[in-house]
Amino acid sequence: MSRAKQRSLIRPLLTSHGFKEKVFTSDKTPSNNDVVGTGKPTAGEGYSLICPISVLGTSSAYPDSLMGEQLSLPFNVHYIDHSLCLAPNGRWSELDYVLNKDHLVNEFLADFKRWSKLERFARKLYFDAFNMVLANLLPAHYSGSQLLLSRSSGKHKGSNPVGIDNRTISLVTDYLADRGLIDLHIGRRNDTDKNASWCIPLMPLIAILDKHDATFRLHNKTQFAVVRDADKHAIPMYTNRTKALRLNKLSEPVRQHYETWINHTATLDGLYLLPWLRRLFNRNMDLGGRFYGHYQNIPSADRKRIRIDGEATVELDYKALHIALLYSLEGLQVFGDAYFIEGHKEKRPAIKSMCLRLVNSDDLTSFEANITRSGNPKVKKEFERYKQKREQYEYLKSVGLKANEPTKPMSLKKGFIENIPEDANGGDYLRLILDRHKPIAHHFGTKNIGLRLQNMDSELMALILDKLQGVPCLPVHDSIRCRVSDMDKVKQAMIDAFKELFGQGIPVTNDSK
Repeated sequence: MSRAKQRSLIRPLLTSHGFKEKVFTSDKTPSNNDVVGTGKPTAGEGYSLICPISVLGTSSAYPDSLMGEQLSLPFNVHYIDHSLCLAPNGRWSELDYVLNKDHLVNEFLADFKRWSKLERFARKLYFDAFNMVLANLLPAHYSGSQLLLSRSSGKHKGSNPVGIDNRTISLVTDYLADRGLIDLHIGRRNDTDKNASWCIPLMPLIAILDKHDATFRLHNKTQFAVVRDADKHAIPMYTNRTKALRLNKLSEPVRQHYETWINHTATLDGLYLLPWLRRLFNRNMDLGGRFYGHYQNIPSADRKRIRIDGEATVELDYKALHIALLYSLEGLQVFGDAYFIEGHKEKRPAIKSMCLRLVNSDDLTSFEANITRSGNPKVKKEFERYKQKREQYEYLKSVGLKANEPTKPMSLKKGFIENIPEDANGGDYLRLILDRHKPIAHHFGTKNIGLRLQNMDSELMALILDKLQGVPCLPVHDSIRCRVSDMDKVKQAMIDAFKELFGQGIPVTNDSK
C-alpha cells in the first residue's frame, strides 16, 4: 500500500474523532516552579490536531468552577477482554508529566474529595495523581492515541518520580469516567491473555483544559539520564555522591535541550511531536548513553516531513561515524569511502550493511556465520515474507486497528543482514572488510564494542547540543534534524565537535541531496 493511500485512510480516522488542524499561536511560558520543559505549542506556524471548542458551545458554557450539574454524566466505563480490543496505538502514561495550572488541579481535587467520600484523604498524593493523569491526557489527545493504564497492585508503569501507585490512578480515572470526562476501558484476564486498561479524553475534558490554557511539562524530579541493568530496568539513583554528581552532569545536555524547546514546536503532517529526550546508559555510565526520544521511532523517509516552527527541515548525518570513531582511536582519519573496496564496487551495499552490523558485534565467529546465513536463498525468502507481514502489522497499529504481531522465523532469530548476495560466504566477506580496515581490525569483535562506540557518539552529541543551545533540533543518534535555515550552523557544530573530541575531520551529509 502506498504512503499516499495510507495517509488518505488515516485522515478520516482522525477527523471522525473531532480533531481538526489549528495553527499554533504564541503563548507565555508557564510559571510553575516545580517543572521544566514544555509540552504545548508555544511559537511558530506548525499545525497540531487540536479539538475545536466551538462544537461544544461558547466558553460561557464552562464555568471557572468544576462543580455543578455539568459534570453529572453517566458512568463511562467499559470492560474489555483480549479478543475485543487491544488498544494497538496506546502509550503508557508517563508519570513525570504535570500540568502548569495548579488551580485547575485543585478544582478537580475538591470535587474528587466529595465524590470519593474517602475517610482519610491524602491531599498531596491525589494532587500529584490528578496532575499527572491530566497532563498525560493532553498528549494522548494530540496524538489520537489511547492512554494505557495498569490497575494491578504496585507502582504504576512508566516514569514515576513520586511513586504513584496503581490504586490511586484507578480511583482518579474512575472519577474522570464517572464525570463523563474520559472513556475508560478496563482490561480483564481471560483464558489466553491479559489486556491493559486504557482511556481516552473526551471533548468536555479537552474543552476545560483548553479554556484554562493548560499545558504539560516535566516534573522537577524527572530523571534526564538513566542507567539500566542487563534486563533494561532502571537502576535506582546512585547513593554514592560522586556517582550521583557524575550522572547529574551527564544529564545536563538533556536539560539544555528542554530549555531550548520551550519556545519552539515540532510537527509531522499536522501532528505535534514531543521533542523531549532521555539519556540511557547500559549497566554503567561508560557504556551507551545515547539520547532517546519518541520521534526517533518515525521512519527516516517520514522524518523528512517534520517541520520545526512551521519551517521545512533537513537531516544532517555523519558519514560512517562508528568506523571514523575507531580510526580516531588510532589517531587516524578514514580514507575514501569506508564502505568501498577496490575491485568490489558492486558489493558496496552488502559491505555497508555488514559494517553497520560488525561495529556492534563482539563475536566474529557468530558474525561470519550470520553473513552466510543471510545469503541463504531460503532464509532470504523467509525474511522477505516476514518483512511484509511486519510492515502490515506496523501499519495496522499506526491507524489504531487490531493486529497480531507476526512470529519471527527461527532462521532469523540469530540475526539477518539485508543486501547480502545469494550464497555469500561469510568468511570471504569478513576477510575483505578486515583487509580494507587493517588499522582498526583489532577492534572488531571486542567486548562491548557496540556500547563503547555508542558512548563515544553520545559524548559527541552532548557536545553538539552544547554548541547549539537556543537552536531547536532533533537528534537521532548520529544525525540531527534541524530547520533548513539552521543547516549551516548545525553542520559546522557537528564538524567542530568531532574535531574537538577526536582530533580528526569527518564529512557531514544531508538528506536533501
